[in-house]
Amino acid sequence: MSLTQEITSTPSTLPARGTAVQQRWVAGAFRGIALLECLTWVGMLTSLLFKYVINGNALGVTIFGWAHGITWLLFLASALAAAVVFRWKIWVLLLGCAGSTLPFLTWPFELWMARSGRLRISG
Repeated sequence: MSLTQEITSTPSTLPARGTAVQQRWVAGAFRGIALLECLTWVGMLTSLLFKYVINGNALGVTIFGWAHGITWLLFLASALAAAVVFRWKIWVLLLGCAGSTLPFLTWPFELWMARSGRLRISG
C-alpha cells in the first residue's frame, strides 16, 4: 500500500472501544479542546503583538501563555484518549501530536479525523 493510500484509507474496521456514551464524550472533548487550543494561539499571538510591537505590556503573554500551555497539554491527552478509544494507527496520533506544536493545526487535524471516520461512534 502506498503512502497516499495509507493516509487516505479508512480507519480500522475494528469497533471503537467503550460504550457509545464514552465514545461521544471522548470525541466531544477532543473536538472542543482542538478548537480551544486554536483560540489560545490567537490570544497568545495577540498578546505577543502587544508586548513587542504596541506597548510592551507582558500581562497578556503571562495569562495566555499559561492558558495555551495547559490547553496544549489537554490536547495531547485528549488525542491519546481518542487514539485508544477509536483505535487510531500510531502514525495518526504522532502526526496530530507533531502538528499541535505549530499554530492553528489542531483544528484542521480534528476536521480530518472527523471526515475520515476516525471519530466515528460505534453502537
